Amino acid sequence: MGDAGLSFVELERRIRALPEGPVAALNTPKWLYAFNAVGTAGIVIGLLPSLLIKFLEPQMWMVRMAQFGVWAAYLGCGPVILRSVWAIGRSMWRWKPELGEQLDHDLAQFHTLIRWLVGFPKELLEEHQRFATNAQTRLAAKLGLLAGSIDKLGAIPIMAALALQLKSYFDPEGMPIWQIMLAIFLAITYLIAWVGAHMRLRVQLYETLLFEALAKKA
Repeated sequence: MGDAGLSFVELERRIRALPEGPVAALNTPKWLYAFNAVGTAGIVIGLLPSLLIKFLEPQMWMVRMAQFGVWAAYLGCGPVILRSVWAIGRSMWRWKPELGEQLDHDLAQFHTLIRWLVGFPKELLEEHQRFATNAQTRLAAKLGLLAGSIDKLGAIPIMAALALQLKSYFDPEGMPIWQIMLAIFLAITYLIAWVGAHMRLRVQLYETLLFEALAKKA
């Protein structure tokens, strides 16, 4: 097998081509993507009047805009939340058999990737593993510098942003601008940390696969 065949792009392509197994039941169905978009847009629209009122004279259209945003957030996020609660509840109820099924599935797919990697020279595998390890270290340092431990807070920043949105809906004039800016900052920082955490987990997977392939060759 030629050296040119080993790349992180090709490794990612092969990982994405693997079937997900029982855990795929937790994935958001495609028909819910539109609801997600509507809910996100509703949150943004609902927060805008609280920001505009600091610079413009209060008008009734701002109230209508906030009401529209809140209802859009309810209608968009409602089906997504209900479906997530049902899927997670079902998975928690059946976690023992589903865990065994998923581990068996993952092990078989893991061996498929390892067999492909073992066909490459040892020096090439070591080079890619070292680079993956260094990339993971850099990602961890950048995440710590940008967001600290916000990636470990789960949905707390999003809940805080929603709470501030509801407060602006019921009391638009009593909400200081710093709270609005804080809500926006929390949402943006949480999104960056969430994406960064997923990137770090992916690099960890690359590192593990390369390490196991080297162990097989040894």
